[in-house]
Amino acid sequence: MAVKCALLALSLLLLLLAVATAYDHTLKLDFPGPYCARQNTCCKDRRDGCSLPISTTLCYCDEFCDRDDSGDCCPDYRSFCFNEPDPVLSCLHNGIYFHKYNTTWDNCNECRCLDGGRVQCDTDLCLTDDELVHSVNSIHELGWSARKYDEWWGHKYSEGLRLRLGTKEPTYRVKAMTRLSNPTNDLPRQFNAVEKWSRYISDVPDQGWCGSSWVLSTTSVASDRFAIQSQGKEIVQLSPQNILSCTRRQQGCEGGHLDAAWRYLHKKGVVDEKCYPYTQQRSSCKIRHNSRSLKANGCQATPGVSRDNFYTVGPAYSLSHEADIMAEIYHSGPVQATMRIYRDFFSYSGGVYRQTAANRGAPTGFHSVKLVGWGQEHDGVKYWIAANSWGPWWGEHGYFRIQRGSNECGIEEYVLASWPDVYNYFNTKSA
Repeated sequence: MAVKCALLALSLLLLLLAVATAYDHTLKLDFPGPYCARQNTCCKDRRDGCSLPISTTLCYCDEFCDRDDSGDCCPDYRSFCFNEPDPVLSCLHNGIYFHKYNTTWDNCNECRCLDGGRVQCDTDLCLTDDELVHSVNSIHELGWSARKYDEWWGHKYSEGLRLRLGTKEPTYRVKAMTRLSNPTNDLPRQFNAVEKWSRYISDVPDQGWCGSSWVLSTTSVASDRFAIQSQGKEIVQLSPQNILSCTRRQQGCEGGHLDAAWRYLHKKGVVDEKCYPYTQQRSSCKIRHNSRSLKANGCQATPGVSRDNFYTVGPAYSLSHEADIMAEIYHSGPVQATMRIYRDFFSYSGGVYRQTAANRGAPTGFHSVKLVGWGQEHDGVKYWIAANSWGPWWGEHGYFRIQRGSNECGIEEYVLASWPDVYNYFNTKSA
């Protein structure tokens, strides 16, 4: 008797599970009805006439409607006849419905649909968001504006710090570099190397999602100086990939030190961008071991110059003060600067930048850029003009202006430059 009772209970349990499984809750999404409720129909037993048209077939309102896997109950059968709440099958977030068993994204954070229609999203800090842009633009008399860049949307701030910057905090070697002073007489109120040497200044690069500002800013400054110091005889774009892939004890797209980049340029030299193009990732070094011949590495020199050795520079030196930096740019060409990056800088659109309270204690990172000039606003605010390495779509066509004379973001603290080893084309002519 006990065995029969157990078997009966088990059969009943299996029947209930089959009912729960067979009933198709998603049917109500496409065919909401009402059906059973429309005719106040809830039939006992099996009644073929207890049915209603739905789509191109019939659905049932009797208690045997879900007797097998066909799931032919009317969509409102269980909610109307048994007063059961409809299970949550989707959630609404930011105007988007998504299924309980799927996820959606809110900027850089993944969101899940939970029971009761609750939405749970990750809480990571995003590279940019509407609140940050609004906070910056609501600060009166700030002097610069912010915007939401599509390129940043969906990326975490930690990702931006790691892969859109790349310069390690200056080491003792950088801090101990020889500091050069320049004559600072008769410097103009404003100056832009791009205007003075328009043919010689390299275009703004885009480092992509690779923390390589430590090499891009170095080769960009060195390239400009090769063109300027050679008086246009060697207009060359030096290869950042050469340093990125071939420098030892640095972390490639995970960052590196400026002194290592300059030391590589000084000791070993590089080829040009055309011969060794930038790929936005670190790969194995393609330069032949112990070979410093352009031809041996499949490269060509600047047309009209019979150079075969790699492009090298002298030892890097540092500049101490605002006036020294200005004089260096004015007489010799762009220089490299390191700055501390705050979260609001990623949203910079135009104007004279200074970091704001909108950052709210978010982590910071280091970044190296190219200073090409300076100027002064009508209200007396002084600024540097700098080329970034995020492409011409960002900022003021790839450039930005930042307050000058107050060491904003530490930009005047570690400013480096070097003299290029220009090919001696004067001696070549006289030979």
